[in-house]
Amino acid sequence: MRQYLARARALRGWRIVLPLAVFFFLGTNALLGVRTYAAGARHARIDLTQMTRATSVIPLQLVTPAMAQNIGPGSHLIIDIPGAGTFGCTANFVWAAGSVSFLGAAGHCFLPEGTTATHGPGANYDASAVQVSVCVSNCSFGGQTGFILTGDMVVLGEVAYARQTAADGDIGNDFGIVAIPTSLASLIRPSEPVFGGPTTIAEVQVGQPVCHYGNGVIVGETFLTMGRIGVGGGSNAKYWFGELIAAPGDSGSAVLTCVADAGGLHGVGAAGVLTHLSVEVGVSQHGLVFGTTTTRAIEMALEAGLSLAVVFP
Repeated sequence: MRQYLARARALRGWRIVLPLAVFFFLGTNALLGVRTYAAGARHARIDLTQMTRATSVIPLQLVTPAMAQNIGPGSHLIIDIPGAGTFGCTANFVWAAGSVSFLGAAGHCFLPEGTTATHGPGANYDASAVQVSVCVSNCSFGGQTGFILTGDMVVLGEVAYARQTAADGDIGNDFGIVAIPTSLASLIRPSEPVFGGPTTIAEVQVGQPVCHYGNGVIVGETFLTMGRIGVGGGSNAKYWFGELIAAPGDSGSAVLTCVADAGGLHGVGAAGVLTHLSVEVGVSQHGLVFGTTTTRAIEMALEAGLSLAVVFP
């Protein structure tokens, strides 16, 4: 399993008051109880403005088909927002609207703090100058003396849509997409690393296994793998929640419902987008994690006139 050691800015913690077992007991009524906790959740993107950047941008003619596995769910995104800084997030699903392909993330990955959206009610930000790069090969990050990012990057197209959760904790309204240039179409990989899938759209159910692959980091700790498994707590029309190991940098990652067989856990349902953490987590410590449901993300994109569909492998 791939290991990495990283130092990054830690989120200010938000203490869990009720264990997940309580949610199992309450069933779907648990969603009423987590609204209070969701209101205090924190964005899960990581601020990379002070990092040492050792990446290189590959000319398109040098990108080989073998690198196609690196543009899709789980890809490491570096977002430069003018006047705000540089941030790290994780891509979720590959999306399509007509003949145009997009890569998804959390909406707050593409927006500076204090702004609302690029389209729709309250839209107050023009994201045309935001540059989104995706690591396609030799990706590595971390370091004991600072956050060092290495790898071969390609630059994606314009941010086509983004909306982030309001300051009052309006969980479930956090989603964004960036266009994938047609010149990079051969590099698209719609399958989830480690777990595979998805094959359909699904909802997070209480007690259901969920899995995700993210690029989150924790100060002075090591994840044994970026593919992680958790337990679903439930969902409604807008947001899902569950107990997962997650950290800053996991924002935007795809959350799948999983099934187990003799070969291990496999991703099946495209359940949603990871957007918020409720605690400052450690490697051996699970915390409540929240995000936007896939169906809500599709609904949100209509604000930009986009009729999105998840691209299945």
